[in-house]
Amino acid sequence: MKITLKKIKKIDIEIIQSELLKFIRYKVDNIAHCKDYEKYCNDIVVIDTLQSMFYLFRKKIESNRTISNISLSPTQSVILLYCCQWERIERSREQRITMQLISDSIHQKLTNIN
Repeated sequence: MKITLKKIKKIDIEIIQSELLKFIRYKVDNIAHCKDYEKYCNDIVVIDTLQSMFYLFRKKIESNRTISNISLSPTQSVILLYCCQWERIERSREQRITMQLISDSIHQKLTNIN
């Protein structure tokens, strides 16, 4: 099963990729201080998934297309949703809008899985 985000602008993919990188760094920083084994293991899974997604977005950015569709597994979708909903104070207005739009789209698609 795949979840497809349709007609995503290249500039928005660049924003998502940038936010993914920041979320990876945040998770890596947290792992160093984590005392809860289950949370530690979950963070490793999240980091690994985010890194593979980073390259997926990079391929889309490097293509000649200005608009792309992005197909994600349910796991990737949930982890991207976590990233979108992450409260990062330094996000610009444009970044917040893009991440909210992606969050809303993923949430809607995940809640309609049968």
